[in-house]
Amino acid sequence: MDKRPIGVIDSGIGGLTVIDSIQKILPSEDIIYFGDNINVPYGNRQEEEIYELTMKMLKFLEKKNVKLVAIACNTISAISKEFEGKLNYPIIDIVEPTIDHIIKSGIGKIAIFGTEFTINKKVYEKKLKERSQNMEIFSIKSRELAKLIDQGKFDSFETVECLKDRINAIKESGDIYNVVLACTHYPIIEDLFYKIDSNLNYINPAIHEAVAVKHYLKDNDMLNTEGKGNISIYTTGDVEIYKKVLKKLNLKKAKKIKVTYL
Repeated sequence: MDKRPIGVIDSGIGGLTVIDSIQKILPSEDIIYFGDNINVPYGNRQEEEIYELTMKMLKFLEKKNVKLVAIACNTISAISKEFEGKLNYPIIDIVEPTIDHIIKSGIGKIAIFGTEFTINKKVYEKKLKERSQNMEIFSIKSRELAKLIDQGKFDSFETVECLKDRINAIKESGDIYNVVLACTHYPIIEDLFYKIDSNLNYINPAIHEAVAVKHYLKDNDMLNTEGKGNISIYTTGDVEIYKKVLKKLNLKKAKKIKVTYL
Protein backbone atom coordinates (compact mmCIF):
# COMPACT_ATOMS: atom_id res chain seq x y z
CA MET A 1 0.00 0.00 0.00
CA ASP A 2 1.15 3.52 -0.81
CA LYS A 3 -0.58 6.36 1.07
CA ARG A 4 1.17 9.15 -0.79
CA PRO A 5 -1.21 11.40 -2.75
CA ILE A 6 -1.93 11.37 -6.47
CA GLY A 7 -1.05 14.61 -8.26
CA VAL A 8 -3.27 16.10 -10.96
CA ILE A 9 -2.39 19.14 -13.09
CA ASP A 10 -4.20 21.31 -15.61
CA SER A 11 -4.03 24.81 -17.04
CA GLY A 12 -7.19 25.63 -15.10
CA ILE A 13 -10.32 24.05 -13.64
CA GLY A 14 -10.79 21.41 -16.35
CA GLY A 15 -8.77 18.79 -14.50
CA LEU A 16 -11.46 18.61 -11.85
CA THR A 17 -13.30 16.36 -14.30
CA VAL A 18 -10.36 13.94 -13.96
CA ILE A 19 -10.57 14.17 -10.16
CA ASP A 20 -14.28 13.39 -10.48
CA SER A 21 -13.48 10.19 -12.39
CA ILE A 22 -10.57 9.19 -10.12
CA GLN A 23 -12.66 9.57 -6.97
CA LYS A 24 -15.41 7.39 -8.35
CA ILE A 25 -13.06 4.43 -8.84
CA LEU A 26 -10.40 5.22 -6.22
CA PRO A 27 -12.34 6.77 -3.31
CA SER A 28 -9.57 6.24 -0.74
CA GLU A 29 -6.87 8.13 -2.63
CA ASP A 30 -5.76 11.60 -1.53
CA ILE A 31 -5.37 14.02 -4.45
CA ILE A 32 -3.31 17.18 -4.78
CA TYR A 33 -4.42 19.34 -7.66
CA PHE A 34 -2.66 22.26 -9.32
CA GLY A 35 -4.49 24.52 -11.78
CA ASP A 36 -2.54 27.33 -13.46
CA ASN A 37 -5.60 29.52 -14.03
CA ILE A 38 -3.64 32.72 -14.42
CA ASN A 39 -2.19 31.33 -17.67
CA VAL A 40 -5.28 29.53 -19.01
CA PRO A 41 -5.74 28.36 -21.71
CA TYR A 42 -2.44 26.66 -22.50
CA GLY A 43 -3.88 25.70 -25.88
CA ASN A 44 -3.34 29.22 -27.23
CA ARG A 45 0.36 29.28 -26.23
CA GLN A 46 3.61 28.20 -27.90
CA GLU A 47 5.14 24.81 -27.09
CA GLU A 48 8.21 26.18 -25.26
CA GLU A 49 6.03 28.27 -22.95
CA ILE A 50 3.69 25.32 -22.29
CA TYR A 51 6.70 23.19 -21.32
CA GLU A 52 8.08 25.80 -18.92
CA LEU A 53 4.74 26.45 -17.23
CA THR A 54 4.05 22.73 -16.88
CA MET A 55 7.47 21.95 -15.43
CA LYS A 56 6.82 24.47 -12.65
CA MET A 57 3.63 22.62 -11.70
CA LEU A 58 5.34 19.24 -11.87
CA LYS A 59 8.23 20.42 -9.67
CA PHE A 60 5.71 21.82 -7.18
CA LEU A 61 4.04 18.41 -6.92
CA GLU A 62 7.41 16.69 -6.64
CA LYS A 63 7.95 18.67 -3.42
CA LYS A 64 4.56 17.45 -2.22
CA ASN A 65 5.82 13.84 -2.48
CA VAL A 66 3.16 12.59 -4.90
CA LYS A 67 3.37 8.99 -6.08
CA LEU A 68 2.07 9.67 -9.60
CA VAL A 69 0.82 12.62 -11.66
CA ALA A 70 -2.12 12.54 -14.02
CA ILE A 71 -1.82 15.21 -16.70
CA ALA A 72 -5.43 16.36 -16.90
CA CYS A 73 -4.83 18.53 -19.94
CA ASN A 74 -4.85 17.45 -23.56
CA THR A 75 -2.55 20.33 -24.55
CA ILE A 76 0.13 19.32 -22.03
CA SER A 77 -0.38 15.65 -22.88
CA ALA A 78 0.63 16.50 -26.45
CA ILE A 79 4.18 17.09 -25.17
CA SER A 80 4.16 14.66 -22.23
CA LYS A 81 7.18 12.73 -23.59
CA GLU A 82 9.29 15.83 -22.91
CA PHE A 83 8.96 15.27 -19.15
CA GLU A 84 10.08 11.63 -19.07
CA GLY A 85 13.05 10.95 -16.80
CA LYS A 86 13.03 14.46 -15.32
CA LEU A 87 10.93 13.76 -12.22
CA ASN A 88 10.88 11.21 -9.42
CA TYR A 89 7.38 9.91 -10.16
CA PRO A 90 5.56 8.39 -13.16
CA ILE A 91 3.28 10.48 -15.39
CA ILE A 92 0.07 9.34 -17.06
CA ASP A 93 -1.25 11.57 -19.81
CA ILE A 94 -4.86 11.82 -20.89
CA VAL A 95 -4.42 11.05 -24.58
CA GLU A 96 -3.03 7.47 -24.62
CA PRO A 97 -5.84 5.90 -22.55
CA THR A 98 -8.41 7.63 -24.76
CA ILE A 99 -6.72 6.35 -27.91
CA ASP A 100 -6.85 2.82 -26.45
CA HIS A 101 -10.57 3.19 -25.78
CA ILE A 102 -11.33 4.46 -29.29
CA ILE A 103 -9.38 1.62 -30.93
CA LYS A 104 -10.92 -1.07 -28.70
CA SER A 105 -14.39 0.31 -29.49
CA GLY A 106 -13.84 -0.25 -33.21
CA ILE A 107 -14.84 3.30 -34.11
CA GLY A 108 -14.33 4.06 -37.80
CA LYS A 109 -15.20 7.75 -37.93
CA ILE A 110 -14.58 10.31 -35.23
CA ALA A 111 -14.35 14.04 -34.51
CA ILE A 112 -11.66 15.50 -32.23
CA PHE A 113 -12.81 18.72 -30.57
CA GLY A 114 -10.12 20.62 -28.66
CA THR A 115 -7.98 23.71 -28.24
CA GLU A 116 -5.89 25.22 -31.01
CA PHE A 117 -2.64 23.64 -29.79
CA THR A 118 -4.10 20.15 -29.36
CA ILE A 119 -5.65 20.22 -32.83
CA ASN A 120 -2.73 21.90 -34.57
CA LYS A 121 -0.32 19.42 -32.96
CA LYS A 122 -2.50 16.57 -34.35
CA VAL A 123 -1.74 14.49 -31.28
CA TYR A 124 -4.93 12.40 -31.52
CA GLU A 125 -4.86 12.20 -35.30
CA LYS A 126 -1.30 10.87 -35.49
CA LYS A 127 -1.76 8.29 -32.75
CA LEU A 128 -5.08 7.07 -34.16
CA LYS A 129 -3.69 6.75 -37.68
CA GLU A 130 -0.75 4.72 -36.35
CA ARG A 131 -3.20 2.12 -35.08
CA SER A 132 -6.06 2.43 -37.57
CA GLN A 133 -5.04 3.77 -40.98
CA ASN A 134 -8.57 3.65 -42.38
CA MET A 135 -10.16 5.68 -39.60
CA GLU A 136 -11.83 8.91 -40.74
CA ILE A 137 -10.85 11.76 -38.42
CA PHE A 138 -12.32 15.25 -38.37
CA SER A 139 -10.68 17.96 -36.26
CA ILE A 140 -12.51 20.97 -34.81
CA LYS A 141 -10.83 23.60 -32.64
CA SER A 142 -11.98 26.45 -30.45
CA ARG A 143 -9.91 29.34 -29.17
CA GLU A 144 -12.60 30.64 -26.81
CA LEU A 145 -14.54 27.78 -25.19
CA ALA A 146 -11.99 26.66 -22.57
CA LYS A 147 -11.47 30.23 -21.40
CA LEU A 148 -15.22 30.86 -21.13
CA ILE A 149 -15.62 27.76 -19.00
CA ASP A 150 -12.64 28.71 -16.84
CA GLN A 151 -14.34 32.03 -16.19
CA GLY A 152 -17.36 30.17 -14.84
CA LYS A 153 -19.59 31.07 -17.79
CA PHE A 154 -21.12 27.61 -17.91
CA ASP A 155 -24.41 28.56 -19.54
CA SER A 156 -23.90 32.15 -20.67
CA PHE A 157 -25.18 33.34 -24.04
CA GLU A 158 -21.59 33.63 -25.25
CA THR A 159 -20.78 30.06 -24.24
CA VAL A 160 -23.96 28.64 -25.76
CA GLU A 161 -23.37 30.42 -29.07
CA CYS A 162 -19.72 29.38 -29.16
CA LEU A 163 -20.64 25.74 -28.53
CA LYS A 164 -23.50 25.78 -31.05
CA ASP A 165 -21.12 27.08 -33.70
CA ARG A 166 -18.54 24.36 -33.00
CA ILE A 167 -21.09 21.52 -32.86
CA ASN A 168 -22.53 22.71 -36.18
CA ALA A 169 -18.99 22.65 -37.61
CA ILE A 170 -18.61 19.06 -36.42
CA LYS A 171 -21.90 18.01 -38.01
CA GLU A 172 -21.03 19.76 -41.27
CA SER A 173 -17.79 17.75 -41.44
CA GLY A 174 -19.64 14.55 -42.20
CA ASP A 175 -21.91 11.85 -40.84
CA ILE A 176 -20.34 11.81 -37.37
CA TYR A 177 -21.60 10.17 -34.17
CA ASN A 178 -18.52 9.97 -31.90
CA VAL A 179 -16.89 13.18 -30.64
CA VAL A 180 -13.85 13.30 -28.36
CA LEU A 181 -14.03 16.16 -25.85
CA ALA A 182 -10.29 16.74 -26.19
CA CYS A 183 -10.12 19.44 -23.53
CA THR A 184 -10.87 18.59 -19.90
CA HIS A 185 -12.77 21.86 -19.50
CA TYR A 186 -15.45 20.67 -21.91
CA PRO A 187 -17.02 17.89 -19.77
CA ILE A 188 -17.76 20.51 -17.09
CA ILE A 189 -20.55 21.67 -19.42
CA GLU A 190 -21.38 18.20 -20.74
CA ASP A 191 -25.02 18.90 -19.94
CA LEU A 192 -24.90 21.82 -22.38
CA PHE A 193 -23.40 19.62 -25.10
CA TYR A 194 -26.33 17.21 -24.80
CA LYS A 195 -28.82 20.05 -24.61
CA ILE A 196 -27.55 21.44 -27.91
CA ASP A 197 -27.28 18.05 -29.62
CA SER A 198 -28.14 14.81 -27.80
CA ASN A 199 -27.70 12.69 -30.93
CA LEU A 200 -23.91 12.74 -30.68
CA ASN A 201 -21.80 10.44 -28.49
CA TYR A 202 -19.41 12.60 -26.47
CA ILE A 203 -16.30 10.73 -25.32
CA ASN A 204 -14.89 12.03 -22.03
CA PRO A 205 -11.13 11.27 -21.82
CA ALA A 206 -11.12 11.92 -18.05
CA ILE A 207 -12.88 8.60 -17.49
CA HIS A 208 -10.26 6.64 -19.42
CA GLU A 209 -7.33 8.42 -17.77
CA ALA A 210 -8.75 7.58 -14.33
CA VAL A 211 -8.93 3.90 -15.31
CA ALA A 212 -5.31 4.05 -16.49
CA VAL A 213 -4.27 5.59 -13.16
CA LYS A 214 -6.00 2.77 -11.27
CA HIS A 215 -4.36 0.08 -13.40
CA TYR A 216 -0.89 1.58 -12.94
CA LEU A 217 -1.25 1.88 -9.16
CA LYS A 218 -2.67 -1.64 -8.86
CA ASP A 219 0.01 -3.20 -11.08
CA ASN A 220 2.75 -1.53 -9.03
CA ASP A 221 1.22 -2.21 -5.59
CA MET A 222 0.70 1.52 -4.99
CA LEU A 223 -3.02 1.64 -4.24
CA ASN A 224 -4.33 3.22 -1.06
CA THR A 225 -7.40 1.28 0.02
CA GLU A 226 -7.92 2.73 3.49
CA GLY A 227 -10.01 5.69 4.57
CA LYS A 228 -11.79 8.39 2.59
CA GLY A 229 -9.56 10.36 0.26
CA ASN A 230 -9.42 14.14 0.35
CA ILE A 231 -8.68 16.85 -2.19
CA SER A 232 -6.21 19.70 -1.80
CA ILE A 233 -6.27 22.37 -4.50
CA TYR A 234 -3.59 24.88 -5.40
CA THR A 235 -4.14 27.51 -8.07
CA THR A 236 -2.56 30.64 -9.50
CA GLY A 237 -6.06 32.03 -10.00
CA ASP A 238 -9.27 32.63 -8.09
CA VAL A 239 -10.42 30.07 -5.51
CA GLU A 240 -14.12 30.90 -6.04
CA ILE A 241 -14.26 29.27 -9.47
CA TYR A 242 -13.06 26.00 -7.89
CA LYS A 243 -15.85 26.11 -5.34
CA LYS A 244 -18.29 26.66 -8.19
CA VAL A 245 -17.00 23.70 -10.25
CA LEU A 246 -16.78 21.37 -7.24
CA LYS A 247 -20.46 22.07 -6.67
CA LYS A 248 -21.39 21.65 -10.35
CA LEU A 249 -19.58 18.29 -10.56
CA ASN A 250 -21.00 17.24 -7.18
CA LEU A 251 -17.50 16.62 -5.81
CA LYS A 252 -16.75 16.52 -2.10
CA LYS A 253 -15.59 19.75 -0.49
CA ALA A 254 -11.85 20.30 -0.87
CA LYS A 255 -9.66 20.05 2.24
CA LYS A 256 -8.02 23.28 1.10
CA ILE A 257 -8.13 25.65 -1.86
CA LYS A 258 -5.08 27.88 -1.82
CA VAL A 259 -3.70 30.54 -4.14
CA THR A 260 -0.07 29.67 -4.93
CA TYR A 261 2.26 31.43 -7.34
CA LEU A 262 5.00 29.43 -9.00
